[in-house]
Amino acid sequence: MKTVGSLIKSKRISKNLSIDQIAKELNIQKNILQKIENDQLAEDINPVFLIGHLKSYSEYLELNTSEIIENFKIQISFKKNDLVESIKRPSVNTNMFSFVKFVPTTLIFIIFTSFYFLFIYQDRDERDYALVPDLPENYIPIIEEANTNEFKQISKSKNEDKIFDKEIKNYSSVNASSNINEKISNDKITLKLLNPTWLQLRNQADKIVLSKLMKKDEEFSYNMSLKYNITAGNGGNIIVIINDKVRGKIGKYGEIIDSVILDNNFNN
Repeated sequence: MKTVGSLIKSKRISKNLSIDQIAKELNIQKNILQKIENDQLAEDINPVFLIGHLKSYSEYLELNTSEIIENFKIQISFKKNDLVESIKRPSVNTNMFSFVKFVPTTLIFIIFTSFYFLFIYQDRDERDYALVPDLPENYIPIIEEANTNEFKQISKSKNEDKIFDKEIKNYSSVNASSNINEKISNDKITLKLLNPTWLQLRNQADKIVLSKLMKKDEEFSYNMSLKYNITAGNGGNIIVIINDKVRGKIGKYGEIIDSVILDNNFNN
């Protein structure tokens, strides 16, 4: 059975195409295409990242993309199993291990018990163990005044927070009402990254518009009428903003997003 890399390489050669030509056409690094053809599962490249480029490469060569990706996933799992099987389980002397584990556990128990009875366990009803001494009467008004000032300061802060929250709600309501009458041709979608995540966008002609590892807090905006297909490595790291209004994350944390098109009905 041929590997995914050998199938792709054979198809490229049969079409008389060079790797340099394809790398330039798909905007993918040449060394990544070479690793795909050589079936190299590099530790420094995320498998999700490879799958995205593999999809572009396969479609460019007019192969069965779904079958290619499924075979690639199976091929990856085989490599991981081979790595696990190649590591031999070390021999362990169970009797010695039990003894070594028993001694420190016993010492910890003895130390904890001693500490508890010496410092924690005590009769709290006796005055000898009181944590707060009696204060002279002339100190009481000073303490009460300090507590009153502290309470006023906390109340003031809470009132300021309420005013700020009210202004935010009013601002959001104004934005929402102003966006209702906008046409879909003027709607703007912004994808904001919470953490570094691989992101790929394709237009309606299935051409790559964006394909790279986005940085934390990086944004990408486009017009909704373009109907870009979105593929991402981690949907929980991407916030969707439509016309300056946050609609939620495009997916759950750790979820792979494949060919999603956003519109005004999106809410998550």
